[in-house]
Amino acid sequence: MAEGFEPGPRDPQPFSVPMSLTPSYDVIELLPPGAADRLRALRQRFHDLNKLIPKFEEIREASDARIQAEQRLARLQAHQQEGGFNLPETDGRVIEQRRLLDKLTDHLKRLSELKETRSATWRAASHVLTAVENWLKNGVPPGVVLQDIEGKPPQLLKNESLPDGILRLQRRGRELKADFNRIRSAPYPSAHVRAKIRQEVEALATRGTPVVSDVLEHDRSVVWPMQRLQGSIVNAQVPSFAVTEVPDVLAWFAFVHKDALLASLDTLVSEEADDAAALSATERETRAAVVMGDLLAVEYDEARLVWQAQADKLPSEHRSDCAPQAI
Repeated sequence: MAEGFEPGPRDPQPFSVPMSLTPSYDVIELLPPGAADRLRALRQRFHDLNKLIPKFEEIREASDARIQAEQRLARLQAHQQEGGFNLPETDGRVIEQRRLLDKLTDHLKRLSELKETRSATWRAASHVLTAVENWLKNGVPPGVVLQDIEGKPPQLLKNESLPDGILRLQRRGRELKADFNRIRSAPYPSAHVRAKIRQEVEALATRGTPVVSDVLEHDRSVVWPMQRLQGSIVNAQVPSFAVTEVPDVLAWFAFVHKDALLASLDTLVSEEADDAAALSATERETRAAVVMGDLLAVEYDEARLVWQAQADKLPSEHRSDCAPQAI
């Protein structure tokens, strides 16, 4: 503003409304063009499916209409002393009212079932969208650049429909996940376990070694291994804890009876070991990586078939636990 200038009533006034200078961030900016279109499609499907769900007001109106029809039928058949017309079942007015009640009952039932079915489909799409956006926010390692890939299109088997192909790939995915769980839950080789136990007992025995140098050099007492313990104090006005030191009996026992302790633990290992099913740490990681690679390839194919099914207007949704990068 120039020096000495006073704005008049028609001149633009200085903008004084609080505003944020931080640009809004959308995870879609992380994606290459093809994947960005997919995310837009997921968002649009989420909104479109929500619009297809019968609204609460519509169901309430249908329920109110049914209740009113039921009340009118009851009045037609009620005794005159109860304010009714005491009409028999064969009366045309009763027959017509019952027909209307049945029609309104069926309409309400269809609306309720439609709401349940479409709400389930919408929730499935919501879970998928949430999983993908959460992965983009928190799952992509820093510095990783996402790129579109155009792999070989998945092939259906002979006489296999598109929905059947999706189900086949989903079954294969479940089999691979079961393989992964078996790998992760496999025991470790007994030799590895024995070596680790020996290392642990050796460390325990070292910690439990008494110190006699004070007796030798200063005619004092043996320094026994001690253990620091901490505990909470209950019924205190403010949260409190207490600290004390007690003799480290387990460590001292390992120092005195190390060989016997190792022998007893070795017996336990022999009783429980299953070396036929055991996997070393290296084997575990290698096999798990292969299975997860196969699973990702299957889920890429599954996701492409689901996209194709949706384009063909077939009822199909992505799984929320499908790999987000595949979707």
